Amino acid sequence: MTQDQPWLAVQEALRKCFPVVEEQQGLWQSTLGDCQPLLASLSNLAEQLQAAQNLRFEDVPPLRAFPDLKERLRRKQLAAGDTVLDKLGERLATLLKVRDTVSRHVEQVFEIYEQHADSIGIDAVLQASVLSPSVADMLEWLQDIERHYRHSKLPKEKVPPVLGPVGRLGKYPSFA
Repeated sequence: MTQDQPWLAVQEALRKCFPVVEEQQGLWQSTLGDCQPLLASLSNLAEQLQAAQNLRFEDVPPLRAFPDLKERLRRKQLAAGDTVLDKLGERLATLLKVRDTVSRHVEQVFEIYEQHADSIGIDAVLQASVLSPSVADMLEWLQDIERHYRHSKLPKEKVPPVLGPVGRLGKYPSFA
């Protein structure tokens, strides 16, 4: 192996990693944007459930003709909530995939760097050029980026308990 090959391997790993990180960041932002209307919809459904629960249907003369209306309305609202929760679960899966993809690519760069660190030398790693920041700076950026995704407030598992089985909203007294 020539003296430049380790250096070129690290540079190539960095060159491949940053576009992937940029693409994943776009997907992250897009997915987070998709969550906002879903969360608003879920909040509205929760308010509707609470309002319907507080309403005494038997005290409203036009509604007395429909004795099972309260339960039918509740089931429809719960089903709508389940649909929204399913969509949020899909978005969560996308966010977790982005986090894992970024972590995997950053880990690959560090593995290549660690394999070749001794042959590259610290002076070369710290040296920036007119065209490129130093390898040390780029590695630090990748660590910061990976830490950002790792420390984002995402659940550790794919589907958190609130996104469990059908009728999820009905299981929580504040929603039912």
